[in-house]
Amino acid sequence: MFWGRHKYLNWNRRLRLSFLLAFVAVLMTDSAVSAETLVWGKTSFPPGYITEGPQKGQGYADKLDSFMIEKLTQYGHKIVEFPSWERFLRTIKQGPLVCTSILWYRPPGERAPIKGAYRISAPNGVFFLHDVVVHKDNRHLFGEEVSFRELLANQKLTFGYNRPYGITFNRILSDHLGIAPGVEFDAISTTDRHKYLKSAKNVFARIGPDMIGGLMKMLLQQKVDYVLEYEFMVRYQQDKIGFSDDLVSIPVSEVKNKMNWITYACSDTPEGEKVISAINQVLKTYRDTDEFKDALSYLVPVGREERYWSEFEKILDVFE
Repeated sequence: MFWGRHKYLNWNRRLRLSFLLAFVAVLMTDSAVSAETLVWGKTSFPPGYITEGPQKGQGYADKLDSFMIEKLTQYGHKIVEFPSWERFLRTIKQGPLVCTSILWYRPPGERAPIKGAYRISAPNGVFFLHDVVVHKDNRHLFGEEVSFRELLANQKLTFGYNRPYGITFNRILSDHLGIAPGVEFDAISTTDRHKYLKSAKNVFARIGPDMIGGLMKMLLQQKVDYVLEYEFMVRYQQDKIGFSDDLVSIPVSEVKNKMNWITYACSDTPEGEKVISAINQVLKTYRDTDEFKDALSYLVPVGREERYWSEFEKILDVFE
């Protein structure tokens, strides 16, 4: 009888222990999933995202991502490399929680066209807009200053495209491709964007890995006549590829001496909205610190440092 009672007590203890372990496992599981995982998307976009070589992970976008990863401790973080910018744009739209640090800023009243594609934060940096870049052997075909709209209208010159270029250039390109006013070039589907690009006989779209360096090489080989690119992008590729003075940058009348702002962006989902709110709080606290500004060093044009930081001051009072 005593032995039977002893067996019963042991069985009862084991049963209670099993329930306790199961309860602890549930708590651990709930804790693990309560910290949502934020996916930081990147693609080869030097010197924004540098995905290879001795400077891998040291681009200005890499640093902006890392800064926010360090501050947003309430989230889990995962960095995912995409094969192309187009693939990334498609993924951020799908969500539920995909972010980047280098999309174009728009004031709150001008965000209707990107609704459903992504949400954006307060600005995190500034930069001078694109120049038209040509091969020096073809410099005589272009003026001292050019109009992007007029260049696109010239069917004898082929424009090399590799990605959306911001509000001003996107609108001009949309007009050339026959995209209806009010429809944002970078917010339409990748498939539709490709169809429009292929419909233009004087536009060559190079979309895929190494989108910056690959198009520069095509320009060096004179397979396209001109491209749009930032001064700091050309400077980086010049050092990387070693093309010296073979390429020439020409000011574009539509954006001459204008600056643009960049921003963090996340999927336009309830989860993405919460992350953007958290990012804005971090920017409000840290945006004017040397720690944050260090991430932007690649964006500062040689010889225009004072103007750059003067323009940067303008974003410090913008909080959404």
